Amino acid sequence: MKVLSILNEKGGVGKSFIATQFAYFCRYKLGNRVLVIDLDQQGNSGDILSASGLCQPASVFSGKIMKEGVPIEANSTFMVVKGDDSLLELSDVGDDGIVTYNLSKAITDVQDNFDICIIDCPPSADVRQFAALSVATDYLVPFQVKAESIAGVDKTLSRATVIKDSINPDLNFLGLLMSLVRMQGIQKSNYEALLKTMGHILLKRYDPKTKTESGVCCITDRSEYAAAQQMKRPVFFSENGQTRKEALEVARVWITLIHQLGLPIKKPIKIEKDPQTGKLREVPSPIEQFKPTVSDEENAQEQVTNA
Repeated sequence: MKVLSILNEKGGVGKSFIATQFAYFCRYKLGNRVLVIDLDQQGNSGDILSASGLCQPASVFSGKIMKEGVPIEANSTFMVVKGDDSLLELSDVGDDGIVTYNLSKAITDVQDNFDICIIDCPPSADVRQFAALSVATDYLVPFQVKAESIAGVDKTLSRATVIKDSINPDLNFLGLLMSLVRMQGIQKSNYEALLKTMGHILLKRYDPKTKTESGVCCITDRSEYAAAQQMKRPVFFSENGQTRKEALEVARVWITLIHQLGLPIKKPIKIEKDPQTGKLREVPSPIEQFKPTVSDEENAQEQVTNA
């Protein structure tokens, strides 16, 4: 099982959007078994996923896992461990090692039940970020193309480097992901400057057709993305069956992450809106298998249009 930690010390950089929408994509476009752990007491990721009708909330909150060592009961193939205010009490434990061990053990105990675990970290450099990096196989740092957001990147990377050198030598850095980008004014100037100064650590866009990396990934600031989060649905879901251009755009980022993480490509799962509850649900009937003549990553991108 891959464990992906998404973090940045600055808030408002799109961590929850990435955590929830990538989780949806892995579950319904790849057919993966997905676990999301929300370590932010605001609980945005946990609330969105659990309210969608698609994701089963765990019976325990993440704060209780880290503070008391309560296990995760894996009773679904798409689950979220929600965050709450008990996460603010972790400093009372007085031992970061115990908190980290409790999270590590909870994840290790269910590693055979999931293909990927996505950890949404809070915008703070406390024990939660330390623990998330200590148990992760990979980490991603999203940031906005603004001076205050860029300033927080160096601190985050420095902390991750210390943890890799002293605790988790196998920790893999996927890259910096530009998020909520607006190609105008000062952001455009910052974007062009970043390509020159930080281009070597920006997340490179993977092209499944040529099997090469070309350019860099970025998530543009789109009203559709905010709407999807507010309506608790995947960006790629459309009731009328028409493909949203925004779904195709952001799919390029998800496909890059899938390639970098080496996630298994299984059978996609169709979803629909329940006319009685208004929530989304999985369609139990089988759907068409992947075409064997198309590469796995390219096939994942094709499935966006078949949701």
